[in-house]
Amino acid sequence: MAKKSYQESPKVRRLRRSIIGGFGALLVVVGAIGIWAIFSGVPAGLDEGRHYAPLEGADRPRSGPIVVTEYFSYGCVHCRNFDPQIESWAARLPDDVRFERVPVSFSPAWRNLARAYYALEELEIRERHHRRIFDAIHVSGLGLTTPESIAQLVGGQGVDAETFRRTMQSPAVRRKVEEAERRAREAAIPAVPTVVVDDRYRISSTDMSRRQILDVADRLIERERELRSGNATSP
Repeated sequence: MAKKSYQESPKVRRLRRSIIGGFGALLVVVGAIGIWAIFSGVPAGLDEGRHYAPLEGADRPRSGPIVVTEYFSYGCVHCRNFDPQIESWAARLPDDVRFERVPVSFSPAWRNLARAYYALEELEIRERHHRRIFDAIHVSGLGLTTPESIAQLVGGQGVDAETFRRTMQSPAVRRKVEEAERRAREAAIPAVPTVVVDDRYRISSTDMSRRQILDVADRLIERERELRSGNATSP
């Protein structure tokens, strides 16, 4: 028996095309989001132990600005490469967030570089020399391992070499370096650069891109705001 042929009405045809077109557009949007996530490197969620670790005493109440700390060293090439990106990010932080750097002393040479950082701050010439020291080590290949070699680089650029060398070895700078070493120990800083949010969260940088690190920092800053306002939710 021959089957009766079915003739699709124009109304049904338009409806079918509309459904197919809408489904196709949805696939394009979903695919685009997936591709953006892959190439942007932004993590979909925050996982304790993977993206960050809570520090000891993280449950203590905080007041004042939310402090974001970058532990770094001039002797670290990864810190040098991260520096322009975190500088740009820090420049856009809102008024309730303060950015700071803490130099680490993983070796005697790095301890001298930590002294150099605080000497620059003491003499108010950090902006002039911060990038110069990075580039002198990692672009020009200078071995800035002693106070004398660092002072020779800085000398004549806003301060004479001897004044800078004495400032590096001053009691004020020594105390700041000791305080930086204490903070690095308490935060259990394993490597640099490492970003810590409000002395609560140490961001894990081993398996993340620089962009991911700053994205995680943004989310943890928001988390800290929620904690302080009493509206805490999971990161």
